[in-house]
Amino acid sequence: MRLPTSYGSIIKLSGKRRRPFAVRITTGWTDEGKQIYKYIDYFPTRKAALSCLDEYNKKPYDLNNRHITFSELFSKWSEWKYTSHDNDVPKSYRSAYKWCQPLYDRIWIDLRADEIQNVINTCPKGYSTKKNIRIFIGLLYQYAQRIEISVTNYAKMTDLPTPTLSRMHRPFTPNEIDTLWQHTDLDGVRLALIYIYTGLRPTELLRTKTANIHLTERYLRAGMKTAAGKNRIIPIANKIMPFISEMFDSKNEYLLIDKKDGKPVLTYDRLREHYWEHNPVLKKMNHLPHDCRHTCATLLSNAEINKKVIQLILGHSSKDITDKVYTHKTVQQLIDAVNLL
Repeated sequence: MRLPTSYGSIIKLSGKRRRPFAVRITTGWTDEGKQIYKYIDYFPTRKAALSCLDEYNKKPYDLNNRHITFSELFSKWSEWKYTSHDNDVPKSYRSAYKWCQPLYDRIWIDLRADEIQNVINTCPKGYSTKKNIRIFIGLLYQYAQRIEISVTNYAKMTDLPTPTLSRMHRPFTPNEIDTLWQHTDLDGVRLALIYIYTGLRPTELLRTKTANIHLTERYLRAGMKTAAGKNRIIPIANKIMPFISEMFDSKNEYLLIDKKDGKPVLTYDRLREHYWEHNPVLKKMNHLPHDCRHTCATLLSNAEINKKVIQLILGHSSKDITDKVYTHKTVQQLIDAVNLL
């Protein structure tokens, strides 16, 4: 079968070769009018070679990256993505990468959905870990497209198991909250109380900038993840105002600065390692940082706070068109609500 002009070519090399079919494209011409070729790859069958040439012509990529492996792409992505305050790849992505070990030596551009699906299926962990693997590989595909070595995101073609109801998080009990108030000399305990009385997700507080702290008006702006949760107003309860006032320093970009190195905390991993896991009070209670958000939701519900107010504080979207469009709450109403806890 004759290939279209300027499409590239496939030739069969002489001798006994494991991959005799070479895929090549024309990159220029000599002064004598002869073609200058660049070889893309070699294949055991003409069909496989033709598939490679077809993919290249759908969206030409940088041939210098043709042979980059999964692990090499991860290294390039890590270096590109994490070059700010925190040079370490988040623990969740490092964990996902470890589960992808069967793919380490695979040529990235030859990777297909079935291979990714097999990694997900054979992972012995639960739904959240498998979901994280797919998210992680999807991020690698986004980067690969950025540097022009991928056409299709095969991670999107994979399936996840049916999620099960999580029992991971549990609210702090009233007795535990009382114990926290007895140990407010500890930085980790103060952070736990801030989380409990704001309902912020762990990373939301870590990414809060001092420019968004309004101490006089008794609220801050923070939030991420969903449209309803982004940049929302978080009332500051009277109980935790001294803690936030003490943390606030207009010279710093972020509210929470690690006393050990003077840098913003920014990541969940640093929060757990520097403030949570070595705190004797929190360690004894055996709670995760996200349990504080569940505690806030429980306290708001127990205080019989208006449903719309709870949604606004926690950043939950409303399915009720009346709540979503026509119901408005003032900052003072939000502050009054958290002061009831």
